[in-house]
Amino acid sequence: MKNLIFADIFNKVKVFMKLSLFTALLLLGFANLSLAQTLQEGIRHLENENYSAALATFNKLAQSDPKEYIYSYYIGEVYYAMDNPAEARKSYNKGLEISSKCDQCHVGLGRLDLDENKVGDAKKHFETALKGNSKNSQLQSMVGMAYLYGKKPIPEAALEYFSKARDLDPKQSKYWIYLGDSYQAKGDLGNSMTSYETAVEKDKNDPETYVKMGRIWASGKQVDLAIEQLEKAIKIKPDYAIAYKDLYELYIRTGKYDKVVPLLEKYVSLIGSDVDAKVRFVKFLCFQAKDYKRAIEEGNKILVSNPEEYTLHRWLAWSYYESGNFKSALDESFLLFSNIQKDTANRKTYPSDYEYAARAAAKLNLMDTSEMFFVELMKKQPERNAEIEIMLAKSYYDAKNYNKAEYWYQEKAKIAPLTVGELVYLGIAQRSNGKLVMADTTFGQVLSLSPKYDYGWYIRAKINYDLDSTQKLFLAKPYYEKYIELASVDPVKNKARLIESYLYMVVYFAQTDNNEMSKSYCNLVLNLDPENESAKEYLKILTGQKEKKKSIDK
Repeated sequence: MKNLIFADIFNKVKVFMKLSLFTALLLLGFANLSLAQTLQEGIRHLENENYSAALATFNKLAQSDPKEYIYSYYIGEVYYAMDNPAEARKSYNKGLEISSKCDQCHVGLGRLDLDENKVGDAKKHFETALKGNSKNSQLQSMVGMAYLYGKKPIPEAALEYFSKARDLDPKQSKYWIYLGDSYQAKGDLGNSMTSYETAVEKDKNDPETYVKMGRIWASGKQVDLAIEQLEKAIKIKPDYAIAYKDLYELYIRTGKYDKVVPLLEKYVSLIGSDVDAKVRFVKFLCFQAKDYKRAIEEGNKILVSNPEEYTLHRWLAWSYYESGNFKSALDESFLLFSNIQKDTANRKTYPSDYEYAARAAAKLNLMDTSEMFFVELMKKQPERNAEIEIMLAKSYYDAKNYNKAEYWYQEKAKIAPLTVGELVYLGIAQRSNGKLVMADTTFGQVLSLSPKYDYGWYIRAKINYDLDSTQKLFLAKPYYEKYIELASVDPVKNKARLIESYLYMVVYFAQTDNNEMSKSYCNLVLNLDPENESAKEYLKILTGQKEKKKSIDK
C-alpha cells in the first residue's frame, strides 16, 4: 500500500453501497417512491462525505419505519465512515434483530471483524450473507469491498469476490472499478488501468471511474493527466464532492496552493453540514494557504455552532500568532489545552501546540508561562533541546531578563557549541549582569571565530571600558582601534559608534600628551558631526594648551 496515492480511502474507510434509484427500489421493494428518494438522498450525502446529513436522513427513515432493517445497515455504514466501529456494530446488530435477512448487516459485521484481525469470524458472516445468494452480484461485490476498503485491506481476497460479481453481471461498470482498485492495492497498475478503461466502456458517465484513473496517474506523478481525469469527473457530475477533494489534495501535494481555495470551498459547500470537512478547510487555510485572516473568520464561525470542535483552537492559536495578535493566540492555546484535558484518552497535543503557546507568552513578556511551555516542548521533542533552549534564551534576552538568558545560553552550550550570534547575545547578557570578565572571554570567542565582525570589536571595547573604571590602563584602546579600522569602510552607517570610538582616542592621546593625535581624532569626529559639542570642547582645550605652551616658550 505504500506506493498508493489514494491510501486515504483505506485509512478513512469510506465504503458504502452505491445503488441507483432503480436498484434501491428492487432491493427494498418500496411502493413509496418518496421514501426511496429519501434513501437515495442519504446515500448521496454519504457518498459526498456529509456524514451528519446522512446520519440524520437514515435515522429519520428508521423512525418512520422501524421494521425496515436496511436503514440500520446504512446507519452502521455512516458510523463506520466516521471511524466509530462500536456504534457501527451496534447498528448492524440492530438490523439483524429487525430481520435475520439483513445480509448487508452480516457483511458490515464481517468487515468490522476483519479490522480486528478476526478473520474466522468475518468469514462466517460473509458465508451467512452469501448463503442462498451465490448468484447475487451485489452481495458478492459487497464482500469484496469489505476485504478491500477496510482498515486492513486484503486485495487478493477482494479480487476473488469482485471477479465473481463481474462474471455475474459484466455490464455493471462498478465491478470493473472495484477490480481496478484491487489491482492497484496490489501494485499492479497496468491491470488496474485496464479495469478502469473497461469501466469507462461500460459507462462513460460514471464519475468515479475518472477519479480512480486520476489517482493512477497521480501515483505515477503524471499530474497533468491526473488533473484531466478529475476535471472530467467534475464535468460529468458537478456535485461529485470526491472529485473536488482529490483535485484539491493533488494541488496541495504539488504545491499549487493558489488553485486550492476555490476547490476546497466547493468541496465544503457540497459536504454541507459535515463539520469535519469544514475544520479541514480551516486547517488548510492556516497550515498550507497561510491565509490567517480567513482561517480566523472561518474557525470562529464554526465554533459558534460547534464549540466541541476543540482542534479549531489549535489552528486559531496558530493563525492569531502569525497575524501578530499574541494575546488571542495565547488565549486559544489555553482553550486547546483545556479541551484536550477533558478527554485525554481520545485527544492529544502536538509539539507545535506548546511552541506557539510559548512564543505567544514570550511576546507578551509572560516569561514564566513561556518557560513552562518551552520545557513541555522539550519533553515532547528532546531531540530538539538545543534548538528550544536557544528559543528560550532569546525570548528571555528580548525580555531583558539577562540572568535567565545567560542560563539558557549556557544550557545550550552543554549540548552543542554556540554560534557567533548566540555568543554575542550571551556576552551582552553577561555584561548586563555585571560579569565583565566572563563577557570579555565570550567576546574573545566571538572574534576568534569572526575576526572581521566590527560590532564584536565595538562591544569588546565597551566591556573593557567598563573593566577599566579609572581609565588609567586604557584597556579598551586596541578594541576601539580595530573597530575604527573595520567600521571606517562605511562611516555613514557606523556614524554614532565611530564618534564614540574617536572620542575615546581623543582622551587616550590627550592623557598620553600626544596632542596632535588627539586633535586629529577631534577633527574626525567633526567631519562626521560638525556640531559635536564634546569634540569642539576638546579641540578648544587642546588648542588652548598649545597657545599657552607657546607663550611660555617665548
